[in-house]
Amino acid sequence: MSIVKDITVLAVTRMHGGVCTAGIDDAGEWVRPVRPTVERQWEQNFITDFCLLPIDFFHGGKSHLINLAVTRFRLLEPVPKPPHSEDWIIDLTAKPQLIRKLSLEEQAGFLAAHADSDLSVLDPNGNRSLALVRPQQFSFSFGLNRTGEDVTVRATFTVAGRTTSDVGCTDLRMRAIGRKLIEKSKSAKGCSLTSEDFERRGKQATYLAVGLSRLYKSKHWPIIIGVHALPELEVEIDYARL
Repeated sequence: MSIVKDITVLAVTRMHGGVCTAGIDDAGEWVRPVRPTVERQWEQNFITDFCLLPIDFFHGGKSHLINLAVTRFRLLEPVPKPPHSEDWIIDLTAKPQLIRKLSLEEQAGFLAAHADSDLSVLDPNGNRSLALVRPQQFSFSFGLNRTGEDVTVRATFTVAGRTTSDVGCTDLRMRAIGRKLIEKSKSAKGCSLTSEDFERRGKQATYLAVGLSRLYKSKHWPIIIGVHALPELEVEIDYARL
């Protein structure tokens, strides 16, 4: 029997050909819906096992994963594997359903209420891999990947006086913004956006959802999985081009 959870989505990101999503449920707990892992003769998961596919959440002509909106998930069971204690297996027989988008006032209240004071909760040896913070400063740099066919996004940000530098950002909206900026600048050197740029564009506050990656090169790396400005970033996502 599946368990129903209404989750306010704080991350819709690219993950190796699919999408990773996460958010906070009505009990105030982080939840990361994942596909069931493939059973193999050897005890090893591939990183691609954990992502959702567009067919899982795109139906009725629209995506049912939208940042700062409530989506109803049917989940089978928790599958914690420290530090990824938030993982729940999604019920593939029941597609997620978008319930409603938070109003601007609700967004501001929700983000403020669930923000962490710093990133100390993200312990690679601990039991939590997701956090929400409001940085004092931040910047995003956009460039072409090694093949020159797509964009990469890197970020530096400061929270509680501590700066985290040159981390990956997989947020789909920031990837879409990066493509537009690079196409507009027509520069192979890339371009950037800073917290000052956000303020000049009327953003009154910005929060970052930060996560720890799956094990890669013997380490769980910090990555930005959600960028939430108030008012919101209005960016159309092309799910054929994650």
